[in-house]
Amino acid sequence: MTITIPKKGFIDRLLALIGKKRAVRIPNAAYEKYGQYAYVKADKESFWRALIRPKYRNPPAEWIYPEDYR
Repeated sequence: MTITIPKKGFIDRLLALIGKKRAVRIPNAAYEKYGQYAYVKADKESFWRALIRPKYRNPPAEWIYPEDYR
Protein backbone atom coordinates (compact mmCIF):
# COMPACT_ATOMS: atom_id res chain seq x y z
CA MET A 1 0.00 0.00 0.00
CA THR A 2 1.33 3.43 -0.95
CA ILE A 3 0.59 6.17 1.57
CA THR A 4 0.93 9.86 0.76
CA ILE A 5 1.52 12.10 3.76
CA PRO A 6 0.10 15.64 3.27
CA LYS A 7 2.65 18.43 2.96
CA LYS A 8 3.08 20.88 5.80
CA GLY A 9 1.27 24.15 5.24
CA PHE A 10 0.99 27.50 6.95
CA ILE A 11 -1.20 26.11 9.75
CA ASP A 12 1.34 23.37 10.52
CA ARG A 13 4.14 25.94 10.75
CA LEU A 14 1.97 28.08 13.02
CA LEU A 15 1.37 25.12 15.35
CA ALA A 16 5.11 24.36 15.36
CA LEU A 17 5.85 27.91 16.52
CA ILE A 18 3.82 27.29 19.68
CA GLY A 19 5.32 23.81 20.15
CA LYS A 20 2.48 21.61 18.94
CA LYS A 21 2.22 18.95 16.24
CA ARG A 22 -0.57 18.01 13.87
CA ALA A 23 -1.35 14.30 13.54
CA VAL A 24 -2.47 12.33 10.48
CA ARG A 25 -4.69 9.26 10.12
CA ILE A 26 -4.07 6.51 7.60
CA PRO A 27 -7.42 5.10 6.40
CA ASN A 28 -7.38 1.33 6.94
CA ALA A 29 -10.61 0.83 5.00
CA ALA A 30 -8.72 1.32 1.72
CA TYR A 31 -6.36 -1.52 2.55
CA GLU A 32 -9.24 -3.81 3.44
CA LYS A 33 -11.14 -2.93 0.26
CA TYR A 34 -8.33 -2.77 -2.34
CA GLY A 35 -5.54 -4.83 -0.77
CA GLN A 36 -1.84 -4.13 -0.89
CA TYR A 37 -2.00 -2.19 -4.17
CA ALA A 38 -4.01 0.69 -2.73
CA TYR A 39 -2.82 4.30 -3.04
CA VAL A 40 -4.19 6.41 -0.20
CA LYS A 41 -3.74 9.93 1.15
CA ALA A 42 -3.56 10.36 4.91
CA ASP A 43 -6.11 12.66 6.57
CA LYS A 44 -4.88 15.65 8.59
CA GLU A 45 -6.09 16.30 12.09
CA SER A 46 -8.25 19.34 12.69
CA PHE A 47 -6.33 22.53 13.50
CA TRP A 48 -8.53 23.18 16.52
CA ARG A 49 -8.06 19.70 17.95
CA ALA A 50 -4.27 19.98 17.57
CA LEU A 51 -4.33 23.44 19.14
CA ILE A 52 -6.33 22.36 22.20
CA ARG A 53 -4.31 19.16 22.90
CA PRO A 54 -1.49 19.62 25.45
CA LYS A 55 2.02 19.87 23.96
CA TYR A 56 3.53 16.51 24.85
CA ARG A 57 0.44 14.31 24.79
CA ASN A 58 0.21 11.44 22.31
CA PRO A 59 -2.23 11.84 19.41
CA PRO A 60 -5.70 10.29 19.59
CA ALA A 61 -6.18 6.58 18.88
CA GLU A 62 -5.49 5.58 15.25
CA TRP A 63 -3.62 8.87 14.62
CA ILE A 64 0.16 9.26 14.28
CA TYR A 65 2.63 12.09 13.95
CA PRO A 66 4.16 12.15 10.44
CA GLU A 67 7.64 12.66 11.92
CA ASP A 68 7.32 9.35 13.80
CA TYR A 69 6.06 7.45 10.74
CA ARG A 70 8.99 8.08 8.41
